[in-house]
Amino acid sequence: MIIDPHIHTIYSGDATGAPREIIERARTVGLDAIAIADHNTMKGSLIAQREVKDFKDILVIPAMEISTNKGHIVALGIYEEINKGLSPEETLELIHEMNGVAIVPHPFVRYREGLFCKIKDLKVDAIETMNSRYIFGYSNWKAKKLAIEKNIPEIGASDSHFVGAVGSCVTDVDADFSVEDILISIKSGKTTAYGDRTPLPLIIKEVINKKIKRVYEY
Repeated sequence: MIIDPHIHTIYSGDATGAPREIIERARTVGLDAIAIADHNTMKGSLIAQREVKDFKDILVIPAMEISTNKGHIVALGIYEEINKGLSPEETLELIHEMNGVAIVPHPFVRYREGLFCKIKDLKVDAIETMNSRYIFGYSNWKAKKLAIEKNIPEIGASDSHFVGAVGSCVTDVDADFSVEDILISIKSGKTTAYGDRTPLPLIIKEVINKKIKRVYEY
């Protein structure tokens, strides 16, 4: 199963793709499953779960990216939203109460609130060791080193904020075609992360869009 477990939609506030556009892109690039992990909301994920019923060859994993008071955590397989601003420990407890999978995304990217730049001894289920936005960066290398040292499963993800970046980085999961089996296999470490960098024009476009947004907000 080839999955992209960290994708953003318009409901993140800093991304441009609609849920259905992302599903169609994921099918085009040959993904078996995706997770819409918007910032502090499951709205995009819930819409994607409805939209995906029109297709038989792809799954949508319920998800969101939660802003704890010390960094971000991607929660897979949860069924209700978790409030932002809680401690990492409280957030992890809530994820695990729902039998979800807790992934630390871009763990050493400080300006994007990488969690492990502050706390390294949390009981997480997986670490994002290949984020397509930093594919040649020191942060990915450092994340992989930590995952190996602590024997934590590795995840690859696009962290896409544009439809064209979906599937840039992925995780090969040894699992059957079901959300439940994917989650079990991630926890069991049956994962391989690989991929390429997000196309540079898309990154530049995102930076420009954020600057324009700040001007209007000001």
